[in-house]
Amino acid sequence: MQRGINADIWEDMKGDLPCLNASESCIIQLQNKAVNENPLLTDLDRKIEEINDRIEDARRDNKRSVNLSVLTPGVRYIFEGAGARGEQPQGQRQPGAIDRILGLFTGLTGINNLLGVIGVPVFQALTGSTPGVQQNNIAIADLQTKVAALVSDRAQLANRVKERVAEEVFEFDVAAREFQLSQEIARRESDRFQLLDVEYRLGQGSTQSYLGNLTALDAKKAATFRSWTAMRRRINQIKLLVLGED
Repeated sequence: MQRGINADIWEDMKGDLPCLNASESCIIQLQNKAVNENPLLTDLDRKIEEINDRIEDARRDNKRSVNLSVLTPGVRYIFEGAGARGEQPQGQRQPGAIDRILGLFTGLTGINNLLGVIGVPVFQALTGSTPGVQQNNIAIADLQTKVAALVSDRAQLANRVKERVAEEVFEFDVAAREFQLSQEIARRESDRFQLLDVEYRLGQGSTQSYLGNLTALDAKKAATFRSWTAMRRRINQIKLLVLGED
């Protein structure tokens, strides 16, 4: 405890922390790393990503549902004549699929029949009133509400983590200064006691005074050790917050 902390000892204490001081840039680095390494925040990110994937799946299902709701009646009209308006006069051949396809390009009747078949599905698709689409929209809205709640929870948790990191760094800075001060006081007390020890051995001063000075030196060393312990505890707390390790 009587010697200063050299660079090697300090690097060992700092460990994998990117820095360890109360400067604004260092606090920001520690806060960002703490947020990125926090297991609760990582779990929230995973849940948010999963729900967003489910929302995209529901949107793709909506698109497929809309396409099918529009295309299926049209295909049935072309190949089966289903939903066609009017009836062919008796004695005339019923139009086949090729006739209906050609009718789309050669006359208004085929176009009118096709629009009559797909008109309602197209309107439902544009307004989102298709049953399957409505169900998916409700599911999407519920999922979006959950995502918004998780995003809010994540933001609050991230802010708390950042606040804790800043508090611990400032507490460490105080502890480090107290250790440096107590270390200097102990060093001076040790130097003074060495002079008193020489004088005592030369017959100057009483045994009672000598023992009192020795007790005072031990008290200063004990205070320095307590300061050292407090500083190490703060470092370990920062490591726990930032790196998830003690």
